[in-house]
Amino acid sequence: MTQASAATPAAPAADRAWPDRVLAALPLAIVFIWLFFLYTWESWGHVTPWLFTDELQNAQLSRAIAATGHAARRGEPYGFQSLYNYVIAPAWWISDTQTAYSLVKTIGALVMTAALFPAYGLARMVVSPRYALFAAAATAVIPALVFSSMLIEEPAAYPWATLCFYLMAKALLSRRRAWIAAAVAATLIAPLVRGELAILPLVFLLAWLFLWWTGERARKWRSGWGRWDWIGAVVLCVGILIVFNATVSAQSHEWLIATGYYRMRMIRYGLWAAGALTIGIGVLPVVAGLAALFRRRGEPRPQAERVFAAVFASGLIGIGWYTAVKAAYISTVFSTLVEERNLIYVAPLIFTAMAMWLERPRVRWWALAASAAFVLYLIVSTPYKMEFHFYSDAPGLAILEAANRHLGWTPHTARVVLLSMLVISVVLIALPHFLGSARRKEVTAVVAAAAIGVLAWTVTAQISAATASDSFSNDFAQNISPPLDWLDKATGGKPTLYLGQSIIDPNGLWILEFWNRSIKDVWSLDGTAPGPGPTLTPDLAGANGRLFPTPKAVYAVTDPGVDIVGTVVATHNHKNAASTIPWRLVKIAQPLRLAHAQTGIETDGWVVSPDGVKPAKAAYSQFVTPGKRRGYAHVIISRRGWGGTDVPGLVTIRLGKLVKGKDKQPALGTVLSVHRFWIHSRELKQFYLPAPRAPFRVEVAVNPTFVQSTLDPRIGDTRHLGAQVGFDWVPRIPRR
Repeated sequence: MTQASAATPAAPAADRAWPDRVLAALPLAIVFIWLFFLYTWESWGHVTPWLFTDELQNAQLSRAIAATGHAARRGEPYGFQSLYNYVIAPAWWISDTQTAYSLVKTIGALVMTAALFPAYGLARMVVSPRYALFAAAATAVIPALVFSSMLIEEPAAYPWATLCFYLMAKALLSRRRAWIAAAVAATLIAPLVRGELAILPLVFLLAWLFLWWTGERARKWRSGWGRWDWIGAVVLCVGILIVFNATVSAQSHEWLIATGYYRMRMIRYGLWAAGALTIGIGVLPVVAGLAALFRRRGEPRPQAERVFAAVFASGLIGIGWYTAVKAAYISTVFSTLVEERNLIYVAPLIFTAMAMWLERPRVRWWALAASAAFVLYLIVSTPYKMEFHFYSDAPGLAILEAANRHLGWTPHTARVVLLSMLVISVVLIALPHFLGSARRKEVTAVVAAAAIGVLAWTVTAQISAATASDSFSNDFAQNISPPLDWLDKATGGKPTLYLGQSIIDPNGLWILEFWNRSIKDVWSLDGTAPGPGPTLTPDLAGANGRLFPTPKAVYAVTDPGVDIVGTVVATHNHKNAASTIPWRLVKIAQPLRLAHAQTGIETDGWVVSPDGVKPAKAAYSQFVTPGKRRGYAHVIISRRGWGGTDVPGLVTIRLGKLVKGKDKQPALGTVLSVHRFWIHSRELKQFYLPAPRAPFRVEVAVNPTFVQSTLDPRIGDTRHLGAQVGFDWVPRIPRR
């Protein structure tokens, strides 16, 4: 009787807990819904992928997974890259590419915005719900959320990394097997989401070591140490680091190059990434977050804060070190970049640390001074990249780039504004100390102003990044005349080969391939076909123009200068560099044969020397002619496109029989005629050379060449130009 009576009141309390929990979760759900709608709306303006080749590769892999269950690029099997490709793969079951692409972007917005849920859980371990909500919202509005509209791994990697940090903290705090197992599993899965997150298992181990080292048992153990004990401990740690570095260097070429030869670049470029992140989130979170980790002297530190501090420090070291290594290595093989894109994963940690200050706005003066000095260095040393419309590797700088376009800010103006923000940040952080605990309303006002200011700046930065990215997307879409999926509509989705030459600007081809899934192979006659995925320069199987290997394609899309035997069923304009040129869609008359082809001519008609020493060369191969009749090779040599200083070029034209060369490419056999002459600026010459029955070949060489930018500094063309060359075949010489 007593037990029953005691148990009865517990039921209503439990019943009341569910409404309370729903009400407590409502603000977080509302923030998520509004942000999801914002990023979905932004994605509508993102009309086509543009961050190539990343987006095209992920599209290829996920489409192959959707079709066959296995990753592939242009039909060739490819190793596992990321779970992200499996997440978006079902969207490609939709046959309409526009609808499927919209669904992929919606998935990206949904998944990346979901980072606020583990961010809230992480912050709730150390602050109350109100301030945890701030940390969660701020986590989901950083400028890097611009990536939610793109087909890259960040939309999945960012929330997963945040989840890992939350599980690490829960495992270290609770010490329960279930949480430890969840944290271990999440960190081990992390590299499958994105390769960079392979650092997270080490971050977890390092956080445990930090927590143990600062714990009571470790302090008691160290209390009896003498000088030689400390020296031995330091030597042991150095030895462990050396062994660790050697082990990782043996497995990672990037790590070996960066840590072995470019340590100063690691420091400099790693801090650039930190500077871009600091600017993008409004300066204050970094200053307040770093300072808030250090409690005032004599103030007890709860175990949850100790755990968070360990995770914060290890996360900053691990992710920061990876970013520094990556940036240093990329500078040796590609370009010097501001690699904020690899550092965005520490943002939830920074905002949680700031939330700690918002709830308890008291810091130690030396900690405030140190964090302010660190941020000062970041502000003055980080390149702002304001000369770019949008710098995709550092979205945090987008707000400065937007200010340059719309407000006329210069880098000097931006630096003054950022330094002013630093001063304001220091004042806001110090002000509660001078106001004292008695003036709670004033302190609350300061804290609220700080939180609102950070959110306003960060949201503005994110929208600036999204607007710039959408502008890029629209500009890239202009590379192809609408509709973008014209090829699939014309072929009915049947296998299609792309066969081009002189592909200087591959963006048009990449967009064509993304929007038209019927393209199965990408070939070129001169080796300029771009990845991602396999490309091919086909061999000449015979002098009649037949190519090897024989593709399974029913149709072929060709660039100007490439003519195959078949029926032209459609043409479509696109841009290659600065020129607008037509693609031709041809139904192949099997087997695949060239009717004629020209190589070595740029899209603006110039032939170019690779180094200024070798002649500028072009060639024209005629494999078949109507009725197998004789005719004339029409050759145009011109420098009318150059009206500056005259640098005469000796032109040599050779015409002869076409044969298959030792490299299985078209070659000049028996030479039937040779013509030499000098070409001058503003001059045009044309010839009608008697040609034998096909196949025949014409080769043109021009030497010496000239560089326009050397002769006229106002011109930016640095190519070694020979002449503008054109070829054609005519059955008879036209009357003049």
